[in-house]
Amino acid sequence: MKATTKVAAGFLFAMGATVAYKLSKSKQDQEALKSRLTDIQNQAQDLLAQAQDAVAPYLEKAKDSYNSASEALTDQVQAKEEAEQPDIEIEAEQLDLNK
Repeated sequence: MKATTKVAAGFLFAMGATVAYKLSKSKQDQEALKSRLTDIQNQAQDLLAQAQDAVAPYLEKAKDSYNSASEALTDQVQAKEEAEQPDIEIEAEQLDLNK
């Protein structure tokens, strides 16, 4: 082999080794990043669950308060509508069917 061929082969071998090393390093970095991302997602889910647990009692109270206020308003509207309707009075002469 000529010296230039040997130098070129050595250069290509060194480039291939460098690329292989970088790819293996990149895969390790990707695995570490995936692991870290999974940990962060788990932490976020835990924080969300804690927040939901902390807010749940207040949410139940708000729902109960809303339901009772809604029922009270419905009762008021029904009472007002009933009060506004005129009473129908039928006299005995109006009940005579022979007219």
